[in-house]
Amino acid sequence: MDLQEMKVRHTSGMFEARDGLQLFGQAWEPVDGTDAVVIIVHGYGEHSGRYVHIARRLALQNFIVETFDLRGHGRSEGDRAFISSFDQYTRDVHAFTKRVREKHPDLPLFLLGHSLGGLIAATYILDFQPRIGGLILSSPALKISEDLSPLLQKMSGVIGKILPKLPTLKLDASLISRDPKVVEAYENDPLVYHKGTLAKTGAEIIRATQKIQAKMEMLRLPMLIFHGTADGLTDPEGSKQLYLRAKSPDKILKLYEGFYHETMNEPEKEQVLSAILEWLVKRC
Repeated sequence: MDLQEMKVRHTSGMFEARDGLQLFGQAWEPVDGTDAVVIIVHGYGEHSGRYVHIARRLALQNFIVETFDLRGHGRSEGDRAFISSFDQYTRDVHAFTKRVREKHPDLPLFLLGHSLGGLIAATYILDFQPRIGGLILSSPALKISEDLSPLLQKMSGVIGKILPKLPTLKLDASLISRDPKVVEAYENDPLVYHKGTLAKTGAEIIRATQKIQAKMEMLRLPMLIFHGTADGLTDPEGSKQLYLRAKSPDKILKLYEGFYHETMNEPEKEQVLSAILEWLVKRC
């Protein structure tokens, strides 16, 4: 164990969702003092273990990081990558946030959501109006690509009801990062879901984006939004729309030219992580 690892305490374990499902959570806590807590909500098909380098980086700067595997993902229970109702995700985030608040009642709390996790985090803010210090959105899935026609979007709801677990499009791993080592690790990760998106899951994601599109003006808390301009998995236009329409007096949009989907896993990831840390420090 090196000196840096000795400065950070890692814990993990299961906790119970509202409906009794067992979810896997983990935390990184600095040994020498804490400024705030950051909750990370991961993206579709992946798991919280892919954020270890981010968690340690924040913890070394005196931030506690708490995260968990979404239901049906990673080490959590549930049908693999299946969303029967998007509301289950927001309720799980609410339960987890409540649990974290009970552990750290006197610390400011921030929420960081990546990709689908960004959509979940933003929807959670709308649904529960929690008192938190701010919202960080990494390549959030706030807008369905214009390549998917309105007719197909409507059909997704019908297919999702008739054949909810029908596999559809598979995520193209080559689009997550320009770093081939990141892509290789993703493709060989046994905890990552590598099959096609299930029909009901796709329909619920579309439904959630429609909700966000209708209510962007209701987001008024401090926000940092960042997106790669070459993201082929989530549309950067959704981030631009949220920045323009949200009523928050404290909002920042960073567009990283040529970056792919996982900006925090790009070769230039250090500038992204530094921007997150700078934003957090100023709002503590």
